[in-house]
Order: sequence, then structure tokens, then C-alpha cells
Amino acid sequence: MPSSRNSGLILLERSHRIPRHFRPGFLMKFGNAIRQWQWGGILLLFIAALSLTGCATTMGVRPGDPRDIYGQISVSAISADECSHFSLDVLSRFDLVDAFSKDPGPVLTALHKEAVRDYRTDTVFALAELSYLAGMRARSKGPGASNPLFFASVFYAYQYLVGGDGHTPPDAHDRRFRLVCDLYNSALAEALTDADGVMRIASGRVVTNIGRFGFDLDGSHFQQNLGEIERFVSADRIIVQGFSRRNRDAGLGAPVIAVQKKPEGAPAFRSSPATVFLRFAFTLQELGKGDGQATLELYSAFENTQVELGGKPVPLERDTTAQLAYQIDQPYVQSLGVREFLFGTSFIKAGIFPLQPHDPGKIPLVLVHGTFSSPVAWGEMVNTLHADPVIAKKFQIWNFFYDSGKRIGISSHELRDALSRKMRDLDPEGVNPALQRMVVIGHSQGGLLTKMTATDTGDAFVRLATGKPLAELELSAEDRAEVERESVFTRLPFVSRVVFISTPHRGSFLSQNWVRSLVLKVLTLPKDVLQSTARLMDTVTRLGVNKEAVGEMVGTSSLDVMSPRNPILHTLADIPLAPGVKGHSIIAIDGDETPPDGDDGVVKYTSAHVDYVESEFLVRHGHSCQSHPLVIEEVRRILLEHLREGRNLD
Repeated sequence: MPSSRNSGLILLERSHRIPRHFRPGFLMKFGNAIRQWQWGGILLLFIAALSLTGCATTMGVRPGDPRDIYGQISVSAISADECSHFSLDVLSRFDLVDAFSKDPGPVLTALHKEAVRDYRTDTVFALAELSYLAGMRARSKGPGASNPLFFASVFYAYQYLVGGDGHTPPDAHDRRFRLVCDLYNSALAEALTDADGVMRIASGRVVTNIGRFGFDLDGSHFQQNLGEIERFVSADRIIVQGFSRRNRDAGLGAPVIAVQKKPEGAPAFRSSPATVFLRFAFTLQELGKGDGQATLELYSAFENTQVELGGKPVPLERDTTAQLAYQIDQPYVQSLGVREFLFGTSFIKAGIFPLQPHDPGKIPLVLVHGTFSSPVAWGEMVNTLHADPVIAKKFQIWNFFYDSGKRIGISSHELRDALSRKMRDLDPEGVNPALQRMVVIGHSQGGLLTKMTATDTGDAFVRLATGKPLAELELSAEDRAEVERESVFTRLPFVSRVVFISTPHRGSFLSQNWVRSLVLKVLTLPKDVLQSTARLMDTVTRLGVNKEAVGEMVGTSSLDVMSPRNPILHTLADIPLAPGVKGHSIIAIDGDETPPDGDDGVVKYTSAHVDYVESEFLVRHGHSCQSHPLVIEEVRRILLEHLREGRNLD
């Protein structure tokens, strides 16, 4: 058997001489002897010779499970502390298996020289994987030992994908193609990560075992000011929890999370998804012949979905779920809904919070959370909708955040005002066709706020309270303005479709039991909310309405308003959506009851049901059903219907 003690490409170059006992003269004499023997003797002699060599083979087959077979085929340095059979073949070809395990440095140098002079691309692939494997094994020694190896892996993977210097780019069906993409992405993330696990995305210089190169940072494709970014975190270092799926779009580049600096006094940070890509301006043959130059390109994940490589568009690797989970995983963010409801004070004020930079060609999808809640409750739906290529291409998601403890009238105006301001900023002339087809989805109390964006109430609430139309009331200009603001609503012209999820159109039975009483004991409303409520009650009382009726209709908190006894709520439930607005209901029943029986633990079916919607979808679940897969699938169906009706589904 060949020995590995003297393995290496240098020894291979010295081994071209034919051994003396295999020279032509010897072969002629051996051939004459063979002709004199009987064939049976030859066979016995041959078997005896094999036994003496000690190299008896065990080649053959045995039955195996297909999963085990594919496990052997698929193993690589990405998933295990061993290389793929592709790289192992290269090491075996040059008798370097043992040498690599002992000291990978000289082996990588020798393979680089071989790759430069050989047309076979498998050596370049092996260099990418073996450099990565050596880098992973050197991580315990610190970034100084591992990062140059990772940079080398990125370089070789790049060269393998681009081709050139006599090397042909891989076919997309080649198993090595996807593997080398993963090597490029993972190696780049590791190469830029320091000892504390934070990525250093800046210009730099690299010295490998073959040569050196420098790279400059190009941030022109990143929409934010780099001076506002505190740190970058590798998505590869993040284990996502709590989501049913992880949206990892396959492509090239290392997905990262750009964490913004906290404003002074802010209790939480904001972040955005991005991707880094390292582009080389030198070839395999040029490495080591001087200082090479490369460019580290930073891309915003939502604005940029592809990059040019070798004259062809290539998708960028993106991981939007990692960023979303990282953003949510902050104590302040986790407690935001309850904090706002109980105390009404927050660094974050009510308003619209887009989940991505504005795209004028995308339809706004506005999500309005419910009581005791916050935009965190929409996390699963947002993550799932982002994974749909059509939805992601055609819609931009905005979250509306508000203090859910305030009167619904106040919160309704906050939503309407926030949307109106946003639209004035983005489309002051009201001519953008995408922005003028807004979809608003509300859960629970958020559904009531949603309806107030899509309804013409006229003076129905005034007539209910006073028995007179608004025009006949004797009011000062100031009082009339106050009453109109609190009781007269018109459809926002840019809202064209609404979805109600577990919405208490006729109140919640929980708002009149011990739960409400307990909550009201600890509820603290902001001073301006209390003052506004007092002024409205005083104005309505002066119109001749008794205080008890005023208190029942106006209420102090959202729980008061959502009482099943509140006549204002019943009046609103009976008012249909404005012409031009389409609506849908998603209603939960936590049990086996058949409508009209049943409830979701908070809202009865009879409260959530309204006749003027295009569709009604029933799900067997509790009140907080917005994360249920069937609910999300129904929302997706509605959004696709919205696109079809607008003839922009492509």
C-alpha cells in the first residue's frame, strides 16, 4: 500500500520514474515464463501474490437506507467537522489526506499552486471548502488565526463561481454549486466577525498564506446612514425562536442585522436586515503577485434582491426572520402592549411604523393591534407574509402602535391622523395608484379602529345621544368642533379594503365582569386623555343628556367603550362600510359550537358577525388568533384577491 509519510505534490512530481522491476527487459523475460506455465498454476500464483501483499480488498456493496446514502453525499464542512467527498477526492488524488489533518497550511499552499496550472475546477472548490474547514478548526485560537482562512475560502468560492483562468463556472445542477454558495456566505460572515461576535463591516486588509489584498467598503446600496449604525450582527449567529418558519432566501452574500444607535433615553433599539457581499478584482493566478483589491458591498435587504456576478444577475442571500426576531427580543418591546395599556406612557408615541423603507410601487398593508397588545402580536403573520414572493413584491407592511387603554374615539383619531399625515408626506396629490389602495387589518379593538377609517357615520352618534341632528344643536364654535371631531367620521379616501379579526363590533362580555373591574383599579390614563374625556362629557351633558347616559356612551377607557351595553358601539356595528370599501371578517370560536352560538373567550360570534362584509372566515381558536396558520392563509387569500381586482397580480 502507498505510504502517506512522504505525501505531497512535490513527491508526486519526483515519482515519474518506472521502477526497475517494471522495465521492458524484465517484462519480456517475465512474459516468456508465463507462456510456459499452465493457467491453473498462474491463478494460484496470482492469488498467493495478492495474499502476500497484505492489500486484500473489501470493495463491494451492502444494502443501505437512502437517507444514509444521501447523508454521505451531502456531508460537508458547512454541517460537520469534515469535508465533502468532492474535496476528499482532491486530497486523495494527491495523497494529502493525512497531511491536511496534521497541518493544513502547506497542503492549501500546494493545492493553490496546482489549481493555478490545472484546468480542473474541483481543486478550486476543494480550496474553498478546505480553507473554511481549517478556519473553523482554528477558531479556538482567535480571529487572528481563523479569519485569514475564512477570507481565503471566500476568495476561492468566488473564483469557483465566476470561472476564468481556464476554469469553467459550475452548472446549477452541480451539487458543488449550492455548497460553494453556502461556503462563500458562511465564510464571509465568519471572516468579518471579531472575538466578541460582532461583525466589523469596514474597509480592511487581509494577509493569507498565498498573498495579501485590501478591500474598501461600498455603502451606497445601504439606505441608512452608516453613522447611525451601532453594530452589525451576523444572522448566522442567531438561533430564531417562536416563529413557525425562518425566511432565508437563498443566494450569495452574508445576511446581517444592522442595529441602530439608541436615541438618548430610548429603552430599545431599532434594526434592519442587510447583506454584505465581497467582490474581488483579481484572479486566482494574480493572488500572491502583489496587493490585490476587493470591494465589500453592503445592501439593504428590502431594496436590493440581487447582485451582478460574472455579467449575470445573482440573488442576494437574505434572512428577514433573524432581524425580526432580534428586534422583538428586547424586554421593553416584549412588555410594550401591557405597559401602554396600564400606564399610557412610553418613549414610543402613537403612530405608523413601517417595517421597511417606503416603496412607491407597493400597496400599504396596515396592521392595527388590539387591547393589551402591540405590533409584536403580528410577528408571525408578518414573517409568513414576507415569505410569499407575490405579497412581498406588491405590499409594504406598516404597523400602527397606540395606547390601547384610551377611549376608542381618541385612538381612532390617532390612527386616522397618522395615516393621513403619512399619505400627505408620501402622496400629497393623491395620485399614486398603489398608495390609494390601502388595506387595513385590525385585531380585536384594532378592528373597531379600522372600521373608523372606512365608514361614513354622519351624525348618527349625535342623534343617538341627543335625539337631534348635529345642525340643530345650539353649540359654540369650539364645542361644535369638539363634538364633530369625536362623533363624526368619514371614510379615508385611500382605504379601499379592511379586514376584521376577532372584532367586538357589539362589545366584549369580558368588559363587564370582574376582569374589567380588576384592570380599572390599576389602569392609569394620561392626563390629556382624562382632560379630553372630561371636556367631551361636559359638552354632551350641556346638551341635555343625563350624566349616567353620557358616562355609558363616552366612557373613560377602551374597556368602558367595549361594553355590550354601550349604545354607541351597537350603532357603529349597524353602519355599513362606505361605498368603495370592501370588508372581510375572520371570527374565532374556541370550541365546537355552531354559529350563531360560540365565542373565542373574549368576543361572542354574534358580536363579531356583521352582514356587510364580502366574506366571513371561521377558525377554531381563541381570541388571539392572528398567528394561526389558517388565519394567515385567509389574509393571504384576501390580499391576492385585492391584487386581482386591481389587475396588478403578476
